[in-house]
Amino acid sequence: MDVRDIQRLLSAAGLYKGAIDGDAGPLTMAAVAVILGRQDAVPWKAWPKTRQLIAAGQAVLLLLGHEPGRIDGLIGHNTLEALTDWASGAIRAAVERILQPAHAVSDTQGAYPRQDTVATFYGAAGGPDCTAGVVTLPVPFRIAWDLGQAVSSFRCHKLVADPLTRIFRQAVAHYGVTEFERLKLNVFGGCYNYRKMRGGSSLSMHAWGIAVDLDPERNQLRWGRDRAAFAAAAYAPFWNIVEAAGATSLGRACNKDWMHFQFARL
Repeated sequence: MDVRDIQRLLSAAGLYKGAIDGDAGPLTMAAVAVILGRQDAVPWKAWPKTRQLIAAGQAVLLLLGHEPGRIDGLIGHNTLEALTDWASGAIRAAVERILQPAHAVSDTQGAYPRQDTVATFYGAAGGPDCTAGVVTLPVPFRIAWDLGQAVSSFRCHKLVADPLTRIFRQAVAHYGVTEFERLKLNVFGGCYNYRKMRGGSSLSMHAWGIAVDLDPERNQLRWGRDRAAFAAAAYAPFWNIVEAAGATSLGRACNKDWMHFQFARL
C-alpha cells in the first residue's frame, strides 16, 4: 500500500479532492486526520507519518466494507487482501476453494464440522467462546506484520486450544527449534479475526477463532503449490501433525491459501 493507494481510498470515501500523485502533502494529511479522528480507540497521533497514512487506508477500507484487520498502521496480509478486494472487486478478488480430487478426510478431521455448520458446533461467531481458549507456544512466535514483535501465546476458540497447543509442541519436537524457526513455522499471521472470507459474503473461520495463518508473506492467498513455501516436502511432517490433530490445511485440501489451517472441513 503506497501513498497513491491511500489517496485513492481517501478520495473514494469523499475525504480527499487533491491529485493522486503520491505526495503526502497537507491535503492528504488533513484527510488522514479526519478519518483517524473517528477512531476513538486508536492512538494514531503518537504514530509517525507513514504509519498514520497506512492506518488511514485501513480505516477507509473498513468504512467501505473491506475488513483490513486492526487499524494499527502496519501492513499485514489482512490489509493487503482488503485492498485487493476494494481495488479489483469481488469477482476478481474471490478465491475458489475447490477440493482436490485426491483429498481425503481422516477420522480426526471428521470429528470437526463442515464450514456451513460451524455455528451449530462452535456457537455464535464473535462470541466469548471464540477467544476463551489460550494456546501457550513452545517457542516465541514473531508477528508476521511486525517481525520485531513476538508473542508467547495467542487466543482462540475454547474448543480448539488443546489441539492447537499439541500441534505446535509436536512440530517443535519433530523439527527441533532451529529447523522449526528456519522454516518460518514461527511466523504468526493471526487466529481470531471477526471478518468475512476474502472475496465472499460468508464469515471467515477466523471469526470463530478456529483458524490459524502462518508465514503469509511466503504463502499468499492465491498461490498454489508452484509458489507457496509451505507446499514443499520439508513441510509435509507439519501438515501430517496438523491433520492428525483434526485440522484441515487449505493448501492440501484445495491448493490455495497454504498459510491457513482450520478446525472445520470444506
